[in-house]
Amino acid sequence: RQSTMIIIGRVKAGINTKDVNLNTLFQQFGGGGHAKAASATVRLGDESDAGDILEGIVAEMIDTSLVKQPTVGDFMTSPVLSAKPTMTEKHVEDLFIRYDVRSLPVVDDDNNVIGLVTYKEVAAAKQRLWNKEQKRIRQEAKLAADIAAGKNVTKHHDKNIAMQRQRNQGSALKGWMLQHVEVVEASKTMAEVEALLLDADVGCIPVVADGTMQLVGMVTRTDLLRQHQYYDGLHYKNKG
Repeated sequence: RQSTMIIIGRVKAGINTKDVNLNTLFQQFGGGGHAKAASATVRLGDESDAGDILEGIVAEMIDTSLVKQPTVGDFMTSPVLSAKPTMTEKHVEDLFIRYDVRSLPVVDDDNNVIGLVTYKEVAAAKQRLWNKEQKRIRQEAKLAADIAAGKNVTKHHDKNIAMQRQRNQGSALKGWMLQHVEVVEASKTMAEVEALLLDADVGCIPVVADGTMQLVGMVTRTDLLRQHQYYDGLHYKNKG
């Protein structure tokens, strides 16, 4: 049944809660008052709605008032290693192995983020490169067999194999990196980047300077776990 609920909020004297503003918190219900003391009258469609409303108020107060959330710039990995779009599969793999990383932002000459490469893209690119190399080997074996059999081998055939050998040296990262990737500005809160990581279902996001695409760092799921302090063993270690 319909009813009315009166909510009264007061900050206990002597408690250091300088970020709490009950007036702002209660304005969404048409109430108000002072930063440390406020009230609101809420019309309920059903009495059972009261609990959900109160839980929502408490959750909002914790998220926005009691705990001042760190920004992405406070806990991101920085400085961060990056890759160039002209690098080949071997160059990128060498970076992954040398610095023990699983993903790298890709930047242009002005340090603007233009893509992302992970171990999955590297593995797929290496597989394509291997397939091309096997094709070249088969072609050269067939050419050698044709020559041995006294068949007429055209220069065009030789040229194709030479071109294939050149292509098998590797392809530029810009052709197989992840493009149109999500980025997050350094001023965003931990809650905002956490939601972004979950919504996009990714393990890391490049961090850019506010209002630009300039790379300033990387934030990963591990960085968020460190902030939540879920696991004591997740000590900070910046390989960049």
